[in-house]
Amino acid sequence: MKRGMRGPIVISIILHALLILMFILKWNLDKPKRPAGGGGGGGGIVNAVVIDQLKFDQHKQFVKQQKAKKLEEAKEQAEAKEAAAEAARQAKLEKTIQLKKQQAAERATKEKARQEEIQKQKAIALQKKKEELKKKQEEEKKLAEQKEAEEKAEKLKAEKAAKEKADKEAKEKAKQEAKEKAEEEAKKKAEQEAKEKAAEEAKEKAEKLKAEKAAKAKAVKEAKEKAKRDAAEASQLEDELLSEDIGGAAAGPSGNSSKPSTSAGPGGSGGGDPGYGDKVANMIEQRMLIDQNMKGKSCVVKIRLAPDGLVLSATAGSGDPSICRAGVTAVNMIGKFPAPPSDAERTINATIQPQ
Repeated sequence: MKRGMRGPIVISIILHALLILMFILKWNLDKPKRPAGGGGGGGGIVNAVVIDQLKFDQHKQFVKQQKAKKLEEAKEQAEAKEAAAEAARQAKLEKTIQLKKQQAAERATKEKARQEEIQKQKAIALQKKKEELKKKQEEEKKLAEQKEAEEKAEKLKAEKAAKEKADKEAKEKAKQEAKEKAEEEAKKKAEQEAKEKAAEEAKEKAEKLKAEKAAKAKAVKEAKEKAKRDAAEASQLEDELLSEDIGGAAAGPSGNSSKPSTSAGPGGSGGGDPGYGDKVANMIEQRMLIDQNMKGKSCVVKIRLAPDGLVLSATAGSGDPSICRAGVTAVNMIGKFPAPPSDAERTINATIQPQ
């Protein structure tokens, strides 16, 4: 760019130099020449005056011309200076313009490079944006396809569930209808059976009432007979006891019972009549259900009686368990024995020994 500016500047300097040279040549050509003077003293006064006047006029004209010439030269010099200054100014202006053009060109080049870089970056950004947009669109498409597949799967699942639900409801409905029908039939059957059962129960109840009435009558009869028999046994036992008391008094201490003695009293030692305990044991054995396996075995049953002979308690003591159970059952069946002769004989350890 600098080499391109040197040519116009050199041309401008040469033109100004030529212009100054032309002014100088013109000034030398316009300079007047001195007139040649007469050299003799033989001239007259008139001629001398005329010559002097002429010289004066010539001199005056010369001075005037010189003055005008100087003014013209000064003017030309001023114009030349002004032209040189203008040329210098123009050269400076040209230089400034060229510099500005150069700077503008550099700025334009830089701006062009910057714009190119901007366009390049824009293109890169646009390409990146396009790629991102494409990637986003692909992802959105993929998500949409996935969502569509999921919705389709959900729809199929819902349809399947609805179908299964409908089938289940239909089955349950059919089952419920069958159940209701079966219940209805069962209800009818139950009603029929209830009617039949009610009739049967009424019949059975009537028969039961009849049987209970007969059993009650029989029980009353048996109770009367038992009471009569118990009274007879008690009377017999009392008679026997009285007769034994009378016979014992006559026989003395050497008299013996046909069975082993049964101890009476709390300690098991006979403090009263030993024959009363034997009579109680005989009554128990008469009421017992004796098995063949019981023979040869024994059991002691502890009995507590009221003053009138009512059984207060009966417990099994030592001995065979089966005989003990049978003995306790027999005591509870008897319920009341003849009144003990004394308070000492209200507690009896009766030895049960089936024969």
